[in-house]
Amino acid sequence: MVTRLVRMGPHEIGFRTRQAILQRIDARQSPAKPCLPRGAGSPIPSRHFFDLPANSPPGLLAEAENICRRRFNLLGYEGLDFGLDIDWHLDPVHQKRAPREPWYRIPFLDFERVGDHKIIWELNRHQHLAILAQAWWFTKEDRFVTELLAQFDSWQRENPYPLGINWASTLEVAFRALSWLWIRFLLADCPALPASFHIELLAALHQHGWYIERYLSTYFAPNTHLLGEGVALFAIGLLCPQFPKARRWQDRGWNIVQHESQAQVLPDGFHFEQSVYYHVYALDFFRYARALASRNGIAIPPEFDAVIERMSTALATVSQAGVPPNFGDDDGGRVLMPALPHSQPAIAGSVAFKSFGLYAMTADRTQLFIDAGPHGVFAGGHGHADALSIQLVKARRRVLIDPGTFCYVCPERNRFRGTAAHNTLQVDGRDQTGPLGPFAWTGMPHATVDKWVTTEGFDFFAGRHDGYSPVIHYRWVFGLRHKFWLVRDVAFGPGRHRLDLHWHYLDADDIAILPPAGHDWATSVDPFDWSPVYGKTEPAFVLNFSKDATLPAEFAVILSAPDAAGTFTSAAPGSYRYELAGESHEFQFQEEHFTWRTQTAAGVEEISL
Repeated sequence: MVTRLVRMGPHEIGFRTRQAILQRIDARQSPAKPCLPRGAGSPIPSRHFFDLPANSPPGLLAEAENICRRRFNLLGYEGLDFGLDIDWHLDPVHQKRAPREPWYRIPFLDFERVGDHKIIWELNRHQHLAILAQAWWFTKEDRFVTELLAQFDSWQRENPYPLGINWASTLEVAFRALSWLWIRFLLADCPALPASFHIELLAALHQHGWYIERYLSTYFAPNTHLLGEGVALFAIGLLCPQFPKARRWQDRGWNIVQHESQAQVLPDGFHFEQSVYYHVYALDFFRYARALASRNGIAIPPEFDAVIERMSTALATVSQAGVPPNFGDDDGGRVLMPALPHSQPAIAGSVAFKSFGLYAMTADRTQLFIDAGPHGVFAGGHGHADALSIQLVKARRRVLIDPGTFCYVCPERNRFRGTAAHNTLQVDGRDQTGPLGPFAWTGMPHATVDKWVTTEGFDFFAGRHDGYSPVIHYRWVFGLRHKFWLVRDVAFGPGRHRLDLHWHYLDADDIAILPPAGHDWATSVDPFDWSPVYGKTEPAFVLNFSKDATLPAEFAVILSAPDAAGTFTSAAPGSYRYELAGESHEFQFQEEHFTWRTQTAAGVEEISL
């Protein structure tokens, strides 16, 4: 705490102090319903929101029916029951309830006291109420509006400001406001709603805009939190111009979005959280704000468009196998927005995103990814202990997998983000970096890429990291297009250590992982669940190679399709041979040099790097 305080500048100290004072002032005031400023209840202004498709999206009406029965599909959970009289403070999965105290006193990261706050907040984003509003839009059946009104009134009664966990995150307030803007426009002409509803909704939106500006995450979470808050402040100010501070909110929100587009996006187009999911999340926020601005005649800065183009290109490039890899956290949340036109072309072939540290070997809707980037911005809260980890995607199917996130504050958090959950080397059973709470790490590793070569016929990667210092993990990957990948790992350093190599996969029929014939490493295949979406696990497996060895020590595998596997042998450290029908490949690693010699019916070819 003292170290963090020393790093704060005068402006940050003043900003945080002011917010702390405001929190306590708010807590002393009696909870009350939001009060709409004089003259702010005028009819809906002429502002352009998003269009909806002509027909109901698949599954929307079925989802609306479930919501009317008060059964909710949230994240990876299905049919959650928050009670017939909805308990807006309940985590029904772990049967824990957040206290009804002033929001700043609620320890929402304390799983034992609160449960999983993410589950509570997901319902309180009210995206499910926007689904009810869409169901009415497409069917004009008033029962959907009746249910929406009942739940909205319940929420207002049970969440008076400043009490409760649903005021504890400014980003969550922003998400809820964005849902309410959808509801306001979808139900603008609904005859089943009393006129008082529109006034109450406007009052609630005004209170949310007031709160967002008052408690912006300028220093607490200057990442997607601040970005989402800026988007919501911009949207409220733009779409509710009758509010006294509407123009200020619009301008401030738009400025935040513009500033964060430059601050949060790396030169190669990826988001600085070192999470592919958070890249998509941030891109959606940027595209949402841009579309809303464009529809209402607000000038779009060219540099903002350039950021969106870079982000879109990066995402398309790592999705050439049909889906992107999932390095880092994925909390399952999404920005509520229609499908906007999006056809950014990918950079064809193998590619390196050097500032993000992602290297992709690409061929025929197949991509092998290597993570050799920084651990993440700030304390690396959404990064995993996965330096030099590999993922493989073939034709939309995840083959070598990252086991995902599963949860943020539950006991399994560190297992899913730890080194053993990733396709990389583990030394002495340690993580490459130590967890420091659910959203921070200590002693983060530094990864270095020593060589990256991509040609028409093959790709070559060489890198290392110091997460086990004084032991250094080196990894080389050679990929022969349309054939196989050779992965060689070496641990350099003093003494004797336990070495474990992990390869996580879904189905053995998808991949052959060939070690050198006659090797002396212990081998096992064990179950290791993966989490395809937050809160859900499915069966998966991990192939382990283990040995207690005096360093330096090395191991290598060939990755190939099961029906194309050949014979893999090693004559000496750094010397390998792979034989297939009608061809052979020899690999020599000597200090900083690599030689590949191949013999086929067409002759002999040798390449040195």
